[in-house]
Amino acid sequence: MILDKGGGLIENTVLFGKYQLIRTLGQGQRGTVYLVFHQELKEYRAMKQVPKSSAGYEQFKKEALLLTSLSHPGIPIVYDLEEDNSSSYLIEEYLEGDTLFELVKNQGYLNRETVLSIGIQVCDLVHYLHSAGQTPILYLDLQPKNLLFCHGYVKLLDFDHAGSIYEANESLFRYGTPGFCAPEQRTGGALGTYTDVYQIGALLYYLSTGHVKDGEDPIPDTALGRIIEICAREDKNRRYPSIPELKQELETLYSQTGVFKNDQSSSLILALAGSRHGVGTTHLAIGLACCLNQAGYKTLYEERNPSGDVRAMALRCRSSMDSYGIYQVNRIPMKPYYGESVCLKPVSYPVVIRDYGIEWKTVREAEDIRALWLVHGGKWWEQEAGARAMGQLNQCQGFGVVYNRVISGMKPDPPQGIDRSRCLQAPYFGDPWKPGQQEKAFFENLAYMAGVFRHKAKAGEKSEKGQKRQAGWKRRGIWKLRNK
Repeated sequence: MILDKGGGLIENTVLFGKYQLIRTLGQGQRGTVYLVFHQELKEYRAMKQVPKSSAGYEQFKKEALLLTSLSHPGIPIVYDLEEDNSSSYLIEEYLEGDTLFELVKNQGYLNRETVLSIGIQVCDLVHYLHSAGQTPILYLDLQPKNLLFCHGYVKLLDFDHAGSIYEANESLFRYGTPGFCAPEQRTGGALGTYTDVYQIGALLYYLSTGHVKDGEDPIPDTALGRIIEICAREDKNRRYPSIPELKQELETLYSQTGVFKNDQSSSLILALAGSRHGVGTTHLAIGLACCLNQAGYKTLYEERNPSGDVRAMALRCRSSMDSYGIYQVNRIPMKPYYGESVCLKPVSYPVVIRDYGIEWKTVREAEDIRALWLVHGGKWWEQEAGARAMGQLNQCQGFGVVYNRVISGMKPDPPQGIDRSRCLQAPYFGDPWKPGQQEKAFFENLAYMAGVFRHKAKAGEKSEKGQKRQAGWKRRGIWKLRNK
């Protein structure tokens, strides 16, 4: 094995005749995780290296044995276990995304729909562990750094502390993360499935408030807060008696407030297409995807034109494609254009933003689009191309027009037959990755009109909140066309 001066593996080394080492992903007390590329199968994978001399080597072998016995979409797939004279290597599914810790750190507390969706998925994972063996497997460390938000789905990482209920209670050591471990973990009491119930409650509190519960911090007096309070009771006998009962409570609340109701199997698809080159379609599509992700709606940007822009962005950011064919570019999942002949593993996102570029004629063939926005140039010499595209797309479901980069003296005037209430003027903004308040208000309006923000106040309603929202849009020049 070829090592560098620090004892680490050298990039481009080929391990065990098939795994090409790409780069280091992370390093912990026990070992190092590398990104490797399977040369025959053309897939990226994660390789965890643990020296045999490490104090945690026996625990690592226990974790590897446990993982090979589990099969769940939320648990990384174990492909291989290799070793040489000095180390053992666990080869797993390579997952890209943000941990829940990173998600909250970057955008603050999450909206209720997202918290509920995550909570339901965590319940599924934990219930699987509790019922996977002859005796329940306890996870015992449900904290945000051990949960990855990957393409809209929650993945459970790091099984260091997981084990059967018998092993957990026989162990001389008690593990746990401050702020998330249950009282019985701190006091030496008997551990059980109720211990994981407590940790789910602590996790939901963190996601919905943005901070770890400390001492006498009050739990919000809301429907979700009441669920958290039952999970996090000191007396284990007064918590939810099982994970399925907790999950049922979360699902009931989600069905009342979830923006996509109970259907998580299909995506809400929003499409943007440009009337011609240079009108800023990609710029707007990226901005919309950024705003929705920042608002807590996990959104995929999907390139539906042969420009190659996504691959160029990924190359600049040194982002690697995952097994779903998706890159993470500035924390936004982006899928490049592959054409019709490429078949990839399916992956579902709550929201998908499709960027058709100037390929607006192909939009008419799509039957799954909820809303279509034609990006229309804001210069007088771009009006003919815009009118031609509007005439062809006007009958598409959810059709609307966004006038972009409008020059001084130019007054957008949609032809007769076009719904003026769905014709908007975009504010000018330079960086689509960092939209300001004006741009966020504009994209919020687009998302509301497309049905993403169903819980938002309608723009024309007479409530005080609705009037203030409408006044704000008018001030920013977003609704110029609505008032003609």
